[in-house]
Amino acid sequence: MSGGVGPTAGGGIALPSMGQPPPPLHPTPTSPTARPHHHYYLFSIKQLNTLGAAAVLAFSTTVPLSEIAFAVLLLPYLLLLASLAFPQRPGKPDPSAPVFLGPARLLLAAHTVGGFLVAAALPALYILDGLRSGDTTGIAAAAPHAFLLSAQVFTEGLTAAFPWRFSLPVRAAVPVMYSVRRMFAAGEWLRQEMEEKRGGPGVAQRRVVAGRVLALANMAFWGANLFAFLLPFYLPRALQRYYCDDGVDRTARAHGDADEDEDKKDS
Repeated sequence: MSGGVGPTAGGGIALPSMGQPPPPLHPTPTSPTARPHHHYYLFSIKQLNTLGAAAVLAFSTTVPLSEIAFAVLLLPYLLLLASLAFPQRPGKPDPSAPVFLGPARLLLAAHTVGGFLVAAALPALYILDGLRSGDTTGIAAAAPHAFLLSAQVFTEGLTAAFPWRFSLPVRAAVPVMYSVRRMFAAGEWLRQEMEEKRGGPGVAQRRVVAGRVLALANMAFWGANLFAFLLPFYLPRALQRYYCDDGVDRTARAHGDADEDEDKKDS
């Protein structure tokens, strides 16, 4: 007994397998209504930490208004880029996919770890030690750099949370523009640390040396990051993928071609 459900029941309800195949649970990335089914969290712990650090530095009166204005005005500019210059249309590659694969990805991970130590961990310890020792001059010199780094991490997370809105060139523009701005901040930091009056009374000599070394290291690191990685390699690769790739997962397609070859051999 089929209970009146099935192809043998007169006027019954047809099973899904008898008609058109059911629609996919998640639309393909190339369809006009596609939305990634991954879970993107805008305000993660990392995002909240960087946003809090940027807010504290911004309200501490140690960060110039020009740096705050740059971070705030960059957001509507990215929206304009995403809408007019580099829209994420159907058929464009997934912006969340890694740009570099293989050994280059390992080198990029090591580069990221080095950047975290030089640009985030050590300057944070320098600022905290300045709060303990009362070195307001050293804090004011390092604060713009720390603010720009916190704002960059938050902005990168913001663009990554909306992959259907911000394409790969827009996401690549974030570290490029922040690195250019940070070069000026690091140069000003180094200039203030090298002043003769920096080592006045009440300032430990170790803080003077640490401030100069940190400022010089950040200027060298971010200069190399901008002129030896972002501009000659990362940004061109992002533009190449945006304009030349067809949006198909090449890894999956390679596996599919291999499976087809195996099927032909078996037949």
